[in-house]
Amino acid sequence: MNDTLTNSSQAQSNARGLASRQLSCELLWKAGFSDPLCSAFLSFDSKNAVAASKKGAVSLIDAVSGAAVHSRNLNANLICALLDNSTREIFAFGTNSVSRIAADGSMLWHKNIQTPIIAGALSQLAKNFIICYQGNKIVIADYNASPKYKGAIDSKGAISSIYVPELSNNFAVVTSAGDVYYMRPDGSVMWQFCINDKLSSVSMSRDGKIIFAGSTDNKVLCLHSEQKVLFNYALKSPVVCTDISEDGKYFAVGCSDGYIYVLDSGGRTLFYDRPLENVSHIYLTDGAKQILTMSGGSLVSMYKICERKTVEEKSRDFAGFIELDQGACFRSDSEKPSGGAGPRKDDFEKFIEL
Repeated sequence: MNDTLTNSSQAQSNARGLASRQLSCELLWKAGFSDPLCSAFLSFDSKNAVAASKKGAVSLIDAVSGAAVHSRNLNANLICALLDNSTREIFAFGTNSVSRIAADGSMLWHKNIQTPIIAGALSQLAKNFIICYQGNKIVIADYNASPKYKGAIDSKGAISSIYVPELSNNFAVVTSAGDVYYMRPDGSVMWQFCINDKLSSVSMSRDGKIIFAGSTDNKVLCLHSEQKVLFNYALKSPVVCTDISEDGKYFAVGCSDGYIYVLDSGGRTLFYDRPLENVSHIYLTDGAKQILTMSGGSLVSMYKICERKTVEEKSRDFAGFIELDQGACFRSDSEKPSGGAGPRKDDFEKFIEL
């Protein structure tokens, strides 16, 4: 399907960004860390959070109270740590390692990997984890580190983000070249969406049907798994991080200037504020009641949204909708251009040591 798709929400090409009054949020708790953090993560049930430092410390936090549950130092250069809320196990992804930590904080296993890792994800439903390597290579392995798939995506840009939802085995990968890949658990590509933006972040609804991506070109893009564009929206500054509430009704955006936004299902701003100097990770609870952020390099905070925009104020936000350029399109796996320099199966034995 090569049809060029435009915004389904009566987009206006002359975007003027957001124009609304600043609304309030209340700080519920914050946790500061002595070492710089590489990531923060809120569990799907919003009961626990995980903070990981660049030097290797992994901390489990009670997301309701902000109290520390346990902490473990892996002595590794970490890039992120994720939590399976059904088992409360943590998977910590380092530049050259993967670790599995039990619910009580004890180490289940640790694997050293030679090829540099650039991103990691957990498939809680399938009990798999996914590693993205330099060169856009992808490996899927089970929780015991037995590889199930080794492959790659064909993009001119590097993988910038990957996300696996709670109740679907399908997952999404985005690249800095503007490619969105909607993939099956066996590693095959169901479809690819191409847009002329430098995508920096991706998230999905609980059922895997809604895909929400942000770009350093100050835009957010919302897609449906049935190859539909739901909205494309211009913001005031580059998008650093995104999230979708598990019910798929609300969208959170963190920008490089410290502003955080919450959009409704139509892409209109429900809330925005600037409680931070900067924000690098953002997570939204169901009903858009609370927001978890990582900011300042070493601070994890939970905020309660106290005030929301009126219906009249939200109606003005259509000024921020923009049309997709003519090159934006969906492409199924069978429509990939021929002659590409795709990876050979032999290549993967050289970089995966799981």
